[in-house]
Amino acid sequence: MESARPRTVREHPAAGWFAVATVCLGAFMGQLDASIVTLTFPAVQHEFGAPLAGVQWVSLAYLLTLVGLVVTAGRVADAIGRKFVYMQGFVVFTLASAACALAPGLGWLIGFRVVQAVGAAMLQANSVALVVTSVPPQRMRAALGIQAGAQALGLALGPALGGALVESAGWRWVFGVNIPVGILALIAGRYLLPRTRQRAALRQFDWRGLLLLIGGTTGTLLVVSAISGLRIPAWALWALAAVSLLCIAGSVRWARRAAEPLIDPALLRPPAVSVGLVGAFAAYLVLFGPLALFPQLHGADVTGSGVVLTALPVGFAVAAIAGARILPREWDTRFRERLGAAAAVLALAGLVISPSTAWWAFTCLGVLGLGLGFFIPSNNTGIMSAIPPGRSGTSGGLVNMSRGLGTAGGVAVVTLALHLGGHTGNSSAAPRIALAGLLAFAVLAAATTVVHSRRGSEGSSDNEEQSMTASAIEPSPAWTGRPDESALAEVIACLRRAMRRAARAADPANTLSVAQLELLSCVSEHPGIRPGQLARLLHLAPNSVTTLVNGLQSQGMITRAPGDDKRAVTLTLTAAGQDAVQSWQATNTDILRTALSGLHPGWQHLLSAAMPALDELTRAIDTLADPPLQTTSSSEK
Repeated sequence: MESARPRTVREHPAAGWFAVATVCLGAFMGQLDASIVTLTFPAVQHEFGAPLAGVQWVSLAYLLTLVGLVVTAGRVADAIGRKFVYMQGFVVFTLASAACALAPGLGWLIGFRVVQAVGAAMLQANSVALVVTSVPPQRMRAALGIQAGAQALGLALGPALGGALVESAGWRWVFGVNIPVGILALIAGRYLLPRTRQRAALRQFDWRGLLLLIGGTTGTLLVVSAISGLRIPAWALWALAAVSLLCIAGSVRWARRAAEPLIDPALLRPPAVSVGLVGAFAAYLVLFGPLALFPQLHGADVTGSGVVLTALPVGFAVAAIAGARILPREWDTRFRERLGAAAAVLALAGLVISPSTAWWAFTCLGVLGLGLGFFIPSNNTGIMSAIPPGRSGTSGGLVNMSRGLGTAGGVAVVTLALHLGGHTGNSSAAPRIALAGLLAFAVLAAATTVVHSRRGSEGSSDNEEQSMTASAIEPSPAWTGRPDESALAEVIACLRRAMRRAARAADPANTLSVAQLELLSCVSEHPGIRPGQLARLLHLAPNSVTTLVNGLQSQGMITRAPGDDKRAVTLTLTAAGQDAVQSWQATNTDILRTALSGLHPGWQHLLSAAMPALDELTRAIDTLADPPLQTTSSSEK
């Protein structure tokens, strides 16, 4: 059970902002840890007497675990509660940080980093979901911008804070600094985070999908790390590439066949999601690429590169947090997203011209940060808006997986470009090649803003400037009138006609009537049922049921138990009957998913909001159509 917020917090006009501030603690701590750990490598090498190839697994093991589990953590959170999983993530991350600070050897440190990554996956998978479900839809972009600003702040403070800690207190305090922040976040989360109101049932966990996902992401990241400088034999590199491709292909194939896949293909069908995730990957790659490039520039000292790099996270934080106030109110979300992508392209093009001039690089990185600060929150808003609230944990996991892959991709692009540029004999060619590679991905991010339309229901800037006086979960006023019966009849008739036509078009080889298929489905749900019971459940005359059963028995779809009275014997399905039922159910499921994914995102949002009412309607229909089966009556005997 998730703990409820105190009434004073729950009814406060800024209750949503309290939740966003709590999530920002986790966002800040995660990015601070990501940008600070690499500074401990020399000290860890010296204390444990280990080579750099071994010490780099302190970061690599963390990244592999995080990317492999973040979607899984989101899917589990959608079922058992996002607040619960998020809070337990803080417990795991904080305890693992303490263990890392006390690690007696390199192997122990790497193992504790894996546990820390499990907690980080639980945090990152639910951070976006908690923000989205805590604020009204018209404030979603502003709230996600604040969360992105907290990430940028952690990213910016990491190098300076990490350097000071390593020099003064030692590398172990780099992990110890997470402990007080984690304790503070646990207390704040207990009293400020809302409980989960919309969940997605998880009847069976997709272990095969999880293993395929971990295999695909792990293999991909290891290949990326090999390109980035990890020493792996050539045969092992090709083997990893083949395994990752096979796992990715197997994951896609399995997701289409599994009853409850870890990543439901229906979630990725809307262009706002699939193309948006590509945009997120490209944008995060462009964001992290310069952080790996500028410290490596020839002749750049640590202080100078640090000052130049400060412009990137500062610009990002300013745009993400105050973007709604900087730009004119009449500019909608889609226009701001395109503007941010264009600014990123122009900034990188400027850096390609002159990457080594300090003042020019500082200016261009500031513009790049502003552009990405406008683009990334808007892009994430488009993704989250196109997915039902009950699956927001899974979608948040997908966004963070894209970020993890983008982070690794940024390092790989820069490292490969520097390696290629080093063979040209021209010292200025290497950074230009690296920046040209980042520019190509910035163009890719910009292209995602024109190949699909963002939903228009996030609201204008005017709506975003309204004060946040209502909670996102505040119920709508009760409607006291009765629905128009003629309108209901027309809707029901249209849906029935459309489903019949679509089912026939999708499966023209099907020769069974709708009545026969419904009877087969009923027998499948109640093995051993009697014809008299079937008649009551299907609201058909006994003679009609007998006729349908005889026809299905002649086709080998159904069997009768031995007996003289055909009206009293029990009925079961054959293998052919089970196949027919499964095929019909799969066909109808695919039709509904395709039809729903083709709806305008605004209508999808309304259907998601109506899910509680639809669940109640389904239970009412089940009660009417499927009463408890009685024992055999005397008339059946």
